[in-house]
Amino acid sequence: MPASVIVLITMTVVVAIVAVYRWVVTRTEDDSLHIADSSGPVITNQREMARTLNRVDRLGIGLTVATALYGMALLTMHLYVGLMQRGAV
Repeated sequence: MPASVIVLITMTVVVAIVAVYRWVVTRTEDDSLHIADSSGPVITNQREMARTLNRVDRLGIGLTVATALYGMALLTMHLYVGLMQRGAV
């Protein structure tokens, strides 16, 4: 198996791990709106959760885009090499 395919598989597994981590983190999330005590521990916890999810989302989106672009580049290269071997290009 070519190293480029192994890299693509590894990137895909990392994206899946980030998605599972986000799912695990959101299981403890409190979706209720607490407005009575703006400095209470519940609101502080919600702010921290929002920051954490924001970081994980940015990481997940970046990794997903990078994996998709790398996969498309590999596909394009594979198709081009296949056409070159047939003499079509």
